[in-house]
Amino acid sequence: MSAELRLIASPRVTYARLARERQRIGPLTALRRPALVTAVIGVATAIAATRHITPLLLLSTTACWMFVVLLQLAVALPLVARPAQRTVGVPRAIDLFFASHAPWSLWLLAAAAWGPTQIGRPLLPLLILALLPVLMTPRMVAAFFREVLELDPREAVLRTMVQQAATWGIPLSLFAVAVSLWPRILERIR
Repeated sequence: MSAELRLIASPRVTYARLARERQRIGPLTALRRPALVTAVIGVATAIAATRHITPLLLLSTTACWMFVVLLQLAVALPLVARPAQRTVGVPRAIDLFFASHAPWSLWLLAAAAWGPTQIGRPLLPLLILALLPVLMTPRMVAAFFREVLELDPREAVLRTMVQQAATWGIPLSLFAVAVSLWPRILERIR
């Protein structure tokens, strides 16, 4: 079974085992899991939008949605870098951190396979299914901070809360600005 699937089932035990391996990796290897996440987003987007995939379509959707992974990396680096220097190293920490994307990757692929863009397919089952990664991811991120970066429980929870708040808050804020949400809300209140 892959490390990602083991993390879903038992994040603390799995992250502790992965951290004990103490293998040093370089910057390029550190990007393997972020690259995989980017590819999963590209595949899921292409399939959900068109019900098929071609190399050019995959390249296009992956490039368009790469900002999601770059944003996650920008959020993670300040929270991970300093503690990682004394434990597994920054490249290995980034690699292991992105293993916690597994629930969302599986959900994206399931959503693409379900095909809510097809006429008559309800969206509600996908929204209900999204509760699984919403609940699993913070647990996995906290286990990462606790086991890989060896932070005390309080610090691990605090960093998890910051990471989750930024990961959700930044895109929601960008969306709100893009659609002029606040002026629309104020207009409705008046």
